[in-house]
Amino acid sequence: MAALPAWQLSADQASISRRFVAKNFVAAVRFFNQVAEVAEAEGHHPDLHLTNYRDVQVVLCTHAVGGLTMFDFIMAAKLDALDIEYSPKW
Repeated sequence: MAALPAWQLSADQASISRRFVAKNFVAAVRFFNQVAEVAEAEGHHPDLHLTNYRDVQVVLCTHAVGGLTMFDFIMAAKLDALDIEYSPKW
């Protein structure tokens, strides 16, 4: 996971996830819209979670195999390249 330091491996090693606090609700939704574009282009769709109006979590796994594949790590790298407006406290 050294190449993806923002991502955490789940305890069961079946998924990777990333959490952050967006600047505000609009910034969080803007990020989700960017993720949607990448996901559609790649044909690989993450689980997206938004709580407390700006707490974002992205979970990647390949549902068809019930675990991680190369596609999850490729998607994580592509999502890391997206522009994110973080909370100033982040």
